[in-house]
Amino acid sequence: MRFLKSFVLAVFLVLISLNPPAWADETVRTQMVRLQTTDGITLTGVLRKPHTVRNNAGVVMVHGYSGNFYSGIMAFLPEALSDSGFATLALNMRDHDRGPKKNRFEDNRYDIAVAVDEMARLGYNPIFLFGHSMGTNRVLYYFATTKDSRIKGVLLTGPPGNLFEWNISIFGQEAASQVLCQAQDLLARGKGDKWMLINLGPLGKALYTANHVVSLRGPKTVSDPYKNISRILKPILIVHGLADRLANPDVTDRLLKSAAQGIQVTVVKIPGANHGFSGHQQDLVNAVNKWLIDQTNP
Repeated sequence: MRFLKSFVLAVFLVLISLNPPAWADETVRTQMVRLQTTDGITLTGVLRKPHTVRNNAGVVMVHGYSGNFYSGIMAFLPEALSDSGFATLALNMRDHDRGPKKNRFEDNRYDIAVAVDEMARLGYNPIFLFGHSMGTNRVLYYFATTKDSRIKGVLLTGPPGNLFEWNISIFGQEAASQVLCQAQDLLARGKGDKWMLINLGPLGKALYTANHVVSLRGPKTVSDPYKNISRILKPILIVHGLADRLANPDVTDRLLKSAAQGIQVTVVKIPGANHGFSGHQQDLVNAVNKWLIDQTNP
């Protein structure tokens, strides 16, 4: 698996060098980055540096479940933001793509921390956190837990909400509880690293360790976005497609109600847009750009 990932990355780099994509133009400098977390994990991503940065602002961009830094929303949104003058760093999380998942949800904080550290090292200030799909849970947890003073706002697109509740909505209470109970039993018997084949409905099937399952869905999980958003005291943008069949748009309303009182939360709902904003990419870009410009204007 590690060889395959290295091979795919090598091919990606060769293709970029032979056929520079649209975003590899003279106004934006694009470079691959490899960053090491404090717990020793090496992560890969793309840093886009406009020659003229709007108010010196940078955005750390976190993909969703089974995602990566170069496909889906990450294929167009970081490019568009950089074209508008915002520096962006889109990074693979440790559990990227569709491979087996073994890490605990809370370990995502190390991945986001190293990305924020890199943007700060490069001198970007203010820094914003962007998360798509399950990436929304990741960035909300990071900010709620660390209270990182370098972060000036959070952008969320297609939030799925509580991950155990999401599974109930797909499979029903009994089936979702059965999987969680099985994982909890393995954990209690010291077998947290044992693999389980998990049915994810529209996302197919995947191998999870019992540790991973419980960290996402257990009663003590730190992934619950409704709890985490209530602890954030900076401006928030939530964009959701009204035709999203993977993450219910009602989640956005609940997040809005869960936010801390007095915090500026901007909600944009895009009619006809699905989870990946297919056919509505420019609508998403416009919403995100407008919010970032508003937040960075003196």
